[in-house]
Amino acid sequence: MISFEHVTKRYGERLALDDVTWRMEEGECAVIHGHSAAGKTTLLRLITHETQPTSGVVTVGTFRGGRLSRSHRALLRRTIGVIYEDFRLLPDRTVYENVALSLYIAGQHLEADLHPKVRRALHEVGLEAHRDLLPAELSYGERQRCAIARAIVNRPALILADEPTGALEPKSAAEVLSLLLRIHREGAALLLGTTRAEVANVIGGRRYVLEDGRLRDAAVAAPAGAAAGGA
Repeated sequence: MISFEHVTKRYGERLALDDVTWRMEEGECAVIHGHSAAGKTTLLRLITHETQPTSGVVTVGTFRGGRLSRSHRALLRRTIGVIYEDFRLLPDRTVYENVALSLYIAGQHLEADLHPKVRRALHEVGLEAHRDLLPAELSYGERQRCAIARAIVNRPALILADEPTGALEPKSAAEVLSLLLRIHREGAALLLGTTRAEVANVIGGRRYVLEDGRLRDAAVAAPAGAAAGGA
């Protein structure tokens, strides 16, 4: 599903990723653990083609390297759902409109097609009753659940989560991790980047450590299950 072949990424003199060769299979669960500014967000942005490697090749599904055309970017967005630490919700759009935006970007515009998909996603994250609220009217945990609904509304094959619990208190963080694990169990591959070892322990799956631009395989672990309540 994802392949990095000797990928290096520089921002001027700063080395973010250094000759990373790595592969993630369809339906897999994996965690990239590293300190702040270790390069986790860069790695995720390379997968979404928001940025390009300085050298090396990134392959995601049938999309191999290079800059994508507008139509190919739309196709890629149908297969990937992204959850950001800062939510990236549009402040002047309702919960419903924020979630529907993913469908619009992917080229789906008919309300008859949009409505059932958005309702299903909001139901899955427990936000049906909040569909007409603006992001500012939600708690932090609710905003993150809205961001998750936006990420899953297309039923993507891959979910990327960039520090999804960073701004949340423990109870909301546990709920978000439980939701992400449920989505993974239903068939989506899950790749999560985090600075927190306890989050990596809860998610389980294959675990990688990113340090000094280098990605190394740490372990394969089962989800911590009951430990999710303490994340």
